[in-house]
Amino acid sequence: MAGMQEQLDFIAYIQRMLAEGDFSATYKFALLHAIADVCVEHPLQQPDSELVITLDQLVDKLILLYWHHAVPFAPAANGDAALLKQNSGKQSKVISVLYQCQQNNIRNIRQLKLSQYWPAIYRATLATLKDGPLWRLQILSKQAECFLYPHSNSNKFIKLNPGIAYSFRRFYDLVVYLAKNAWLQKIQSIKDNQQLLGSQSQLQQFLFGVDRNALNKARPVLIEIQRGLCFYCHKPLKDQSSADVDHFIPFARYSTDLGHNFVAAHSSCNNSKRDYLAAQVHRDNWQEQNLVQHAAVLSTELAAYFFCDAAKSLAVSDWAYGVAQANGAKLWLNKDEFVVAGAAQLVQTNPETMRIAPVAANDAPAITTADDSLRLCYFPNLKIACGHFKTGNISEAEQWPAPAGFGSLNPAKHFLARASGNSMNGGKTPILDGQLLLLELISPTSAGSLQNCTVAIERQDQSGDNQYLLRDVKKIADGQYLLIAKNPDYPPLAADETMRTFARLKGIVE
Repeated sequence: MAGMQEQLDFIAYIQRMLAEGDFSATYKFALLHAIADVCVEHPLQQPDSELVITLDQLVDKLILLYWHHAVPFAPAANGDAALLKQNSGKQSKVISVLYQCQQNNIRNIRQLKLSQYWPAIYRATLATLKDGPLWRLQILSKQAECFLYPHSNSNKFIKLNPGIAYSFRRFYDLVVYLAKNAWLQKIQSIKDNQQLLGSQSQLQQFLFGVDRNALNKARPVLIEIQRGLCFYCHKPLKDQSSADVDHFIPFARYSTDLGHNFVAAHSSCNNSKRDYLAAQVHRDNWQEQNLVQHAAVLSTELAAYFFCDAAKSLAVSDWAYGVAQANGAKLWLNKDEFVVAGAAQLVQTNPETMRIAPVAANDAPAITTADDSLRLCYFPNLKIACGHFKTGNISEAEQWPAPAGFGSLNPAKHFLARASGNSMNGGKTPILDGQLLLLELISPTSAGSLQNCTVAIERQDQSGDNQYLLRDVKKIADGQYLLIAKNPDYPPLAADETMRTFARLKGIVE
């Protein structure tokens, strides 16, 4: 179900569901939102893949969605009378039991799952799910139309029909917007809520907004792992107490707080980025910082306040950027500067992608080669290909004396590796197979112009292994780049979105 007509059929069905369904309570809107979330969090092998969703997953999602709704809306009212109703009859069972838990000093979902109340909460939510929305969501104009998943007697899972999960991923923003809007209208239409609501206009923020108090818990953790620097512009956060905590995948696009999805930033950078996806260079840096180097720290420090699962954060980001590329969306690079998703651009990666020293690049002092004790990392398994892309890795490193004659060297930025191949053995400064190369890690803020530089380029092959190539860079029209070999037997190579520059050639070590 990857074709245009099938996708249009999906949108039409969602529209019909909201118009023709019987929504006596808000559970069906929550279920629709929950299914969309699960689809985003699970990568698909093929566009027409089926997806099995367990009822356990849906129960977790429903509890998470309703948790903030179980808070008194009107401070002037007392007890559960201050809770907004989710249906036109008695208060919904899920809201009631969650409210009682909060009255027993349970402050977040993690505490709830570890508490004595969780089994009862789970059973109540599962019963509500199975008794109502799960099998009534697809009742349109009094008739069952099982377009999303078959109605079955299974007590453990539903299986989305072929292509449905793809469409939920493709149109996630639209589905969630429609579900939330209908949910909002339903709560506003319930007579018992209207006295609580009054003339105010904060209902949407109350139901679906960001928990600012929880975000404050993330700020000091993020500032520490970012060494006091803004994630986007890499300049110091002078007033750290007022630094913004930004959802890297914007909350407007995926409205679940994930502990690995936060970065600390200047207000000016955050306000400029707004609800845009960040450019690929920022995404690379976010993955390295939050999903690799500091994944465990974020899980440990933030699990009390947010759902923490690095793999799920990665899956959500893959989905978001996949949709952006399919749509040709613009990605935010910096203030007033955007790039098109998927455009062939040569961008520089985070210098910490290769951790070649026990100190960070910004912390290590530059040392001149007059100091005979200076050592640089030499990577015997990192073959800098002078031919076609060649697989290599930095799994092993040796400490070699720094070469003389290259000025100030920094052991956190400079490293050694061998050339491999003969595509660069022409011109005035040929690079020969087996020669020892001195290279310098580069970043978006330290690279400067790459025009006419010789750079090492990285990409991943189909198996996920890293491949490397050495080429001269020439900028052509429309901000795109050609990678030029010194040997004319090798034709120019157009840079594309799979390639990342990670180092610049500083010199050949004789």
